Amino acid sequence: MPPGGWANVAPARVEEVVHGEGRSYLQIVEGPYRFWVSVPELDVAPGGYVLLGTGPLTYATRGGGRVFDALTVIEEVAVVDEAVARIAARLPTAEGGVDIAGVYADRTEGRPIRLRGRVVDASIGVQGTNWYHLRDGTQGAGDGADELTFTSTDRFEVGATVVVDGPLTIDLDLGFGYFYPAILLNPTVVLE
Repeated sequence: MPPGGWANVAPARVEEVVHGEGRSYLQIVEGPYRFWVSVPELDVAPGGYVLLGTGPLTYATRGGGRVFDALTVIEEVAVVDEAVARIAARLPTAEGGVDIAGVYADRTEGRPIRLRGRVVDASIGVQGTNWYHLRDGTQGAGDGADELTFTSTDRFEVGATVVVDGPLTIDLDLGFGYFYPAILLNPTVVLE
């Protein structure tokens, strides 16, 4: 395991495998995300699952007889079954807190929320603030109930693990298709 733990935010399923130059190039589907990684050569077939460390993102990279528009080079990888992939992607609940499944199980306006999550998406400078999507490996009932959005004027990188504290806002409708059944508006955020 890498020193900071595995970087998976959801079970990482292998969709395609290309080998070359002593590396394996894997197309990964992790939740709603699809991306390519380069790892040390390993025996994994499409449909298998892996745990991934972190690594630098490169662009227009050649490998395995192909050119990849974007490729993350990762040295720490483990082939696992689906059950292990699901467990490994789950972050521990913050002390005295709740997980994302718990937020959706009790969507009460103004309810104090303390949650640990990994930033999986960021929209910077929209309507004068930054919008972040968190995942912790749990899922509540309903579409999109595996993420919780929070806003902040601070900047956080995708992949960062944070603990957020603040009151829950429910059913926020910004129009133009932006509806949030649960969101934290400007909570206190601690980077881990």
